[in-house]
Amino acid sequence: MRHEITNWIGLGGLVLALGIIGCSNNGAGPGDGGGGSGGDGGGVITDGGGGGGDGGVLPDGGTLNDGGTVTDAGTDAGWGPTGDGGCQPVLCAGHLYQCGDCIDNDNDGLVDWQDPDCLGPCDNNESGYDLGIPGGGNAPCKLDCYFDSNSGSGNDDCHWNSQCDPLAPEAAQCPYDSTMLGSMDCPATQSAQCQNVCAPLTPNGCDCFGCCELPAGSGKYVFIGTGHVDKNPTCTLANATDTSKCAPCTPVQACLKTCGRCQLCLGKTTVPPDCFESGGDGGTPGDGGTLGDGGIAGDGGPADGGVINPGQCPTGVQACGLPGEPPCQAGYYCITGCCQPTIP
Repeated sequence: MRHEITNWIGLGGLVLALGIIGCSNNGAGPGDGGGGSGGDGGGVITDGGGGGGDGGVLPDGGTLNDGGTVTDAGTDAGWGPTGDGGCQPVLCAGHLYQCGDCIDNDNDGLVDWQDPDCLGPCDNNESGYDLGIPGGGNAPCKLDCYFDSNSGSGNDDCHWNSQCDPLAPEAAQCPYDSTMLGSMDCPATQSAQCQNVCAPLTPNGCDCFGCCELPAGSGKYVFIGTGHVDKNPTCTLANATDTSKCAPCTPVQACLKTCGRCQLCLGKTTVPPDCFESGGDGGTPGDGGTLGDGGIAGDGGPADGGVINPGQCPTGVQACGLPGEPPCQAGYYCITGCCQPTIP
């Protein structure tokens, strides 16, 4: 399972700046009883503040208690919508893996998509870039979509062989062989099926076979599956510059998913301030505006009155992952700042 995508996702997505739990299309504040954050992304809701749930804890320090008060909060796009302020598990092809189970499996204080080592819902390893899903090995140089839950190209029709890479990231076992270029194992283009299946799962900054630009914006690409041949994966964000652990690679242009200036990508969790612009009227709370027994959402909702980053995601794709942005809906997962559909 390897991965790639290039211009499959362009710029120009609309971001809805919503509250922490409830989602609304006509304002920055939470809906009726949403228990959301007010003010400029850090406001406190008093007067009962609406259904705060049963003690869900927000990873940035905010706590939801059974009276509905949001403390020390700011918005948090990774929690809900579950009705109790908690994380919502996300399946991949019917399986619940570490990066979708709502558990901080590596004890780093970050859960699931908020953990920079999580590549998507099909990732069973919160401690590095190896997906941690057994399988494959009979043809170790052949790659398919890196980011799905299996090691065969049958379901995604993505084809590549690491021997076609002049940099040969697994050089000892899979030396470069230029005669393979243009073959079925090293095609000049990837099929529509590969794009449809693998593109949504591929983080910005990577191709669909796991060749990613790290550090982000450096122009240097590494194979995040380094060591997969000998079953000893070594590549992590922390050692991305160590070529012995994250071997250099050449991205497959046919499925390279680039990362724009105003987009999040693998290893990049913020965007420049000038990427944001005013969005909407900046503050009418959701449908009705009142929370719980009368608490009003601060001074107009999250992200300083409802700003948007139109370059974060393509048109029609919900943005996520930055302060003030809502959680993804059920069946979607936040992958490098955009809500992408999961594998059913």
